[in-house]
Amino acid sequence: MSMTVRRAIVLAVIVGLLIPSAIISFITLQGQRTALIEQLKKDHARLTEILVLGMQEPLWNLSADAGMPLLNSIMDDERVVRVLVTDPALGTFLQAERPERRRGQILIPPLRKTVVYQGSEIGVVTVEVDSGQLEAALRDDRNKFLLTVAGQLLVSLALILILMQLRVLEPLRRLMTDSRKLAQRELEQPFIWERKDEFGALGRSLETTRQSLQTLFTELESKNQALEADIMVRKQVENQLRISEERYRRLVESTKVIPWEAQSGSWRFSYVGPQAESLLGYPLSMWYQEGFLTSYLHPDDRHFAYQIFGETSPEQSDREFECRLLAADGHNVWVSLVASVLTDKSGEKYLQGYLIDIGARKKVEEQLVHYREHLEELVEARTAALASANNELQAFSYSVSHDLRAPLRTVDGFGQALLEDYGDKLDEQGRDYVHRMRRATQRMGELIDTLLNLARLARSEMHLEMLSLSLLMQSILEELQANEPDRKVEIAIAPEIYVHADGKLLRSAMYNLLSNAWKFTSKAEQPSIEFGVKDAEGRRVYFVRDNGVGFDMALAGKLFGAFQRLHTVQEFEGIGVGLATAQRIIHRHRGEIWAEAEPGKGATFFFTLQASPKTGNEDAVSPPEEA
Repeated sequence: MSMTVRRAIVLAVIVGLLIPSAIISFITLQGQRTALIEQLKKDHARLTEILVLGMQEPLWNLSADAGMPLLNSIMDDERVVRVLVTDPALGTFLQAERPERRRGQILIPPLRKTVVYQGSEIGVVTVEVDSGQLEAALRDDRNKFLLTVAGQLLVSLALILILMQLRVLEPLRRLMTDSRKLAQRELEQPFIWERKDEFGALGRSLETTRQSLQTLFTELESKNQALEADIMVRKQVENQLRISEERYRRLVESTKVIPWEAQSGSWRFSYVGPQAESLLGYPLSMWYQEGFLTSYLHPDDRHFAYQIFGETSPEQSDREFECRLLAADGHNVWVSLVASVLTDKSGEKYLQGYLIDIGARKKVEEQLVHYREHLEELVEARTAALASANNELQAFSYSVSHDLRAPLRTVDGFGQALLEDYGDKLDEQGRDYVHRMRRATQRMGELIDTLLNLARLARSEMHLEMLSLSLLMQSILEELQANEPDRKVEIAIAPEIYVHADGKLLRSAMYNLLSNAWKFTSKAEQPSIEFGVKDAEGRRVYFVRDNGVGFDMALAGKLFGAFQRLHTVQEFEGIGVGLATAQRIIHRHRGEIWAEAEPGKGATFFFTLQASPKTGNEDAVSPPEEA
């Protein structure tokens, strides 16, 4: 006779209550006490290690605000009584304490660990926990044992039924619901889990993952907006530079030119234009005095004047230099002094030239230097911000790959064990719940792997080589045909197309494009896939064309987004990252990708590739030379 899980559990509880309950429960309570103490110690060590890792950046940067979110997160654990972060120089850096949580009798010594960053000890972290929850759990188990033995059998049976509903079936249903929301990127509503058992731990892990994903997406969007703002600022600065250069040109063109003449070998002007009065503020008569240049020419610039006014100046040779003159108000005036050595009718040499005020130009040059220095500082700051974002992404990838996969595997493993050991005792609805739970956890694992793969695309090193894109497309289509030998697809591949690219990355991108075309032509009466190349506006554009279901161009903005789908899973399988992967790979090759389509009439994906680093062309189109 087949029995449901509920009946089997009730029968097992009755037998256990009547025969060995007392001895087994005593041993179990002792073992449970030891296990809970060990688990508390492990959790204590894990919380301390998390705090050590999380406080490296705040301690290094002396930013207490940056460490407060992690400190509050640690204090959210009801077992944590006190957290102290100290700095060798500043003393107490961060501190939080909840003395009302000290209820336990089992003493768990505080853990102290040193925070090390880049080889230096930058602080000490102390975490103190209380065993009150552990002892409360032990007391609760002991009371349940006494009530179960002393109480009536009907009360025990009712309790077992209620506990099974609340502790197994209902948590499983909630876990499946939360997993489905996480898989569908419904991240707005929090997953509230107040349970203290494994289901509660897994639920809180899902909530942590939801928060991490939501934070990551928000940060990525914020950083994209910041980068766009930086680009706008840079364009504004460049525009200001162009305006400054234009202003400088106008200033130079509008500056008054002051003519002058002097006898060769002397330092006295024989003629100076009347504009000289407004240049330095001296009356014109002072310009004709002997020693005017030696008195009002900057000492560091006099060696230029010797080349003009000295006896060694060659005849009819032009000279031009920039020098500083002392104005009447005490400041230096930059001028450009242009001179030519001429000979009069009597054969005597004389000097003739112009003085041009270049003070405005010098000021503009200083501004240009300031703008360049500011741009360099801005670039350095944004480079540091991008490096920090990359480090955060790597830390998140590590957390996803290590902290989330374990509970997912646990749920999937227990689901499989439940089917194998109690499958004949579950009713149809129960088995369906377990199957749906396993499918949800497995899909979550696939999404995690996909996120990690997308992150690796941005960090992997590229190895460029000359390769045949035609042969690469042919091999991928042969692989797709081998997987579905019954399908008949008309294939057209342009021959002798060579590119300079990373073979591994390019194969992944082309596989996603061709498998996409292969999938969406599965319902066409006479499916066809074409790969070719064309010239457009002086560059080579490659394309993959199919006659599949196509899509509405109004939805093209979602086409290359991760986990964005234009068709339901029931229509076509997949998780919606193929085109996003292809786009990232093509962008790494400094190319572009776009699509044109019409519902029911197929789609065409166009893409370009980077310029060859050796030739500078759009891409290499000739085959490699044979040895």
